[in-house]
Amino acid sequence: MPILNKISTQEKVDFVRNLSLLVRSGAPIDQSFGVLAEQASPSMKKLLVDGKKKVEKGTSVSEVFANNANFDGVFISFIKAGEESGTLSENLEYLADWLDGNNTLEKEISSATLYPKIIVTFAGIMGLILALWVLPSMVQVFKTLDVDLPFTTVILLNVANAVDTYPLEIILAIILIIAFVVILFQIKAFKRLFYKVILRTPVIGPLLKDYELAIIAQLGAVLLKSGTSIGRVFDVLADSASNYEYKDAITDISERVKKGTSLVEALRGYPKLFPSIFSSVVAVGEETGSLGHSFGYLSHFFTNRVKDKTAKLPTVIEPLLLVCIGLFVAFIAAAIIMPIYEVTKGLY
Repeated sequence: MPILNKISTQEKVDFVRNLSLLVRSGAPIDQSFGVLAEQASPSMKKLLVDGKKKVEKGTSVSEVFANNANFDGVFISFIKAGEESGTLSENLEYLADWLDGNNTLEKEISSATLYPKIIVTFAGIMGLILALWVLPSMVQVFKTLDVDLPFTTVILLNVANAVDTYPLEIILAIILIIAFVVILFQIKAFKRLFYKVILRTPVIGPLLKDYELAIIAQLGAVLLKSGTSIGRVFDVLADSASNYEYKDAITDISERVKKGTSLVEALRGYPKLFPSIFSSVVAVGEETGSLGHSFGYLSHFFTNRVKDKTAKLPTVIEPLLLVCIGLFVAFIAAAIIMPIYEVTKGLY
């Protein structure tokens, strides 16, 4: 199973750096794989042991990783470019820097959104406890009350009755809904529509654009630094893009550049995805022959923007979450307290 065989990003970084050191010191690839397998996790060890045998039979390093789900097109492209140019150890260092930087950015985003995740998880657990244990026990109490139940209580009773009467059906329905959503995201047309919509949503859309631009600039800078041609750079960028809007745009840009169009002109064909600041810096890099440095500047700029927006994200999300949770609690409280209030009012 893929989850059981998962290799962490940190292990990939350590492996790539160690392999670079061994290759630079003159150690053969098969011997290097054998050395690194001794200190690897079970999943990585199996890959390296098998890889050692393949390399001994003439298989290239990039082909060893090509069919493993843990290693994407970016990983393979770095190694393949290093093999073709005879600069494998240098490309491995560039790859380690890329993996490390990308991993750090993802961790910072995850850390900044930790509090909202905790709130949502806590609210979900509380809702589950209410639905499975609290509400069913309240049904019998409300049935004995000789008062007209308010609308909120009627809704609550209907939910409680449904949970008590059809528990397996509800669980099955939830599973089917989750499965349906998973299947939807396997359809490219739906994924394209989803990414197009989400890029245009307030708050989240601008953050996702900056994140995509930061990744594109980071990877572009490292690839250009490793000596990869501009056409090949954009092929790799298209393979690595997670958002279909950017994937399609980068693929088109790559084709136009290969046909002789300047990079900046191709980028300006997509002003909603590549803002003027991005294309302007690239234009300077093209004119001065320092495109790698320009991508490096853009990487630094957009990475800082992502960090800044991510740090501010909780201040936008938290009030909205608190309002939603407050309304949920108020609804539950009103549904439970109002009938009891009506009964006690009738006693006086």
